[in-house]
Amino acid sequence: MKNYTTVFFLFLIHAAYGQKDSLPSAPIDSLNHPVFQKIVPFSSIPLKINAIAIGGNLGGGSRYLLDKWVAGSVITATNTLIQNDSYFFNYDKISNNLLLTQDSKQVIEIDKREFKSFVLRDGRNEFAFQHVFIIDNSSFFQALVQNNKYSLFKSIRTRRIRKNNSSPDDGEYVDSYRYFLVFNEGKDYVEIGLRKKSILRNCGFEWQKVNAYFSDHGDDPVDEELLIDLVRYLNK
Repeated sequence: MKNYTTVFFLFLIHAAYGQKDSLPSAPIDSLNHPVFQKIVPFSSIPLKINAIAIGGNLGGGSRYLLDKWVAGSVITATNTLIQNDSYFFNYDKISNNLLLTQDSKQVIEIDKREFKSFVLRDGRNEFAFQHVFIIDNSSFFQALVQNNKYSLFKSIRTRRIRKNNSSPDDGEYVDSYRYFLVFNEGKDYVEIGLRKKSILRNCGFEWQKVNAYFSDHGDDPVDEELLIDLVRYLNK
């Protein structure tokens, strides 16, 4: 991987796109263009990127993590922080690619191999994603809990489902989720389903604490919020 500097990257992006002082107002799904992809003509930009146009929502969910452009930051493969108030981001859940814009019209798609992690900030909400090589080195996982003892990661998979007897352009996006507990200093992991039996079976190495937790939360729904709370409890 080439060793690029932050200053060089920022200079070239500024030169190509100009400056903006505020968040673009147009939602990401409001641009009425068909989705297409081509190599961006800015050959001197020191990260591999593609230029794309964002298509409209095809009904029922979205291929994008958020419905608008938000602030964010990126850690490159060489541990360089890329963060600028004029950059706005979103995440394509189907391609697993990070999107960047300055005006909500011209968008670049950053090659996922060029960076380790990124954070999207939508007001008070923060969404942190990173490569978790022990699980899958080609995808990004949302970090729900990070700790030296136990970390919890979420995999998001989105598919476009065509409705029965519908036209090719009529469909909906459906999300599915998988959860992974990483431990032993990042050397091991187990997949955990949102079921009490799955948690008890896959967290047997902490069976006393897990049983103690469920004795206090036996009536709580086994959902993502409970799983996050359980992992935080195991880290105490």
